[in-house]
Amino acid sequence: MSKEALVELRNIHKIYRLGETEVPALRGVSLTIHRGEFTALVGASGSGKSTLLNIVGTIDSPTEGTVLWEGRNVAELSEKSRASLRNRKIGFVFQTFNLVPVLDVFENIELPLAIQPLTTLERKERVEAAIEEVGLKEFIKHWPDRLSGGQRQRVAIARALVTRPELIIADEPTANLDSETASRIVDLLLSLNKKRNVTFLFSSHDEKLMTRVTRTVRIKDGTIQADSQGG
Repeated sequence: MSKEALVELRNIHKIYRLGETEVPALRGVSLTIHRGEFTALVGASGSGKSTLLNIVGTIDSPTEGTVLWEGRNVAELSEKSRASLRNRKIGFVFQTFNLVPVLDVFENIELPLAIQPLTTLERKERVEAAIEEVGLKEFIKHWPDRLSGGQRQRVAIARALVTRPELIIADEPTANLDSETASRIVDLLLSLNKKRNVTFLFSSHDEKLMTRVTRTVRIKDGTIQADSQGG
């Protein structure tokens, strides 16, 4: 049985303009992310990883090419519809955690739910479930500056999970962590992928973390060099 396509990129080009200079970030990238997959995007700094993730996540638009989300052309969506797609379908995890320092763990995770039509009880149940899944129940009232790097990243993962998205995009989520903590974070992401069947697109330049992922896409100089199953 063929896998269901969640996101399709067709011949994507992205050019950034710096004054009169054109800087090509992506050069004709075509890629399909299937529902339920755990895909690692691997490449050196400047290879185009973050640009590709931003286009998949509809944060940025391609200069040329087509992005299909569940078969719908993103370019044909209004900005309001695009924002709704991001809020309902996509969770983001960043290497710098992006936690709000004046909010505790519970409040940081609850933030994405503020714009969703949920009752106070529904929000509380969702946040507590997400905290349980990332193993931070005893830290629910802690401030971010009282957490380790690995714990902060777990909060960021719970925040991405709490909206129950179709896809979680994680841009270098282990870059600021030591190797042991990074390995545990990847284990957590993989377990959530299997348990929830949520689709993950995860970028890294760390080859050691690639041995356990189900699909590896290698990118260099804005083009895909290899696409392999099984790490």
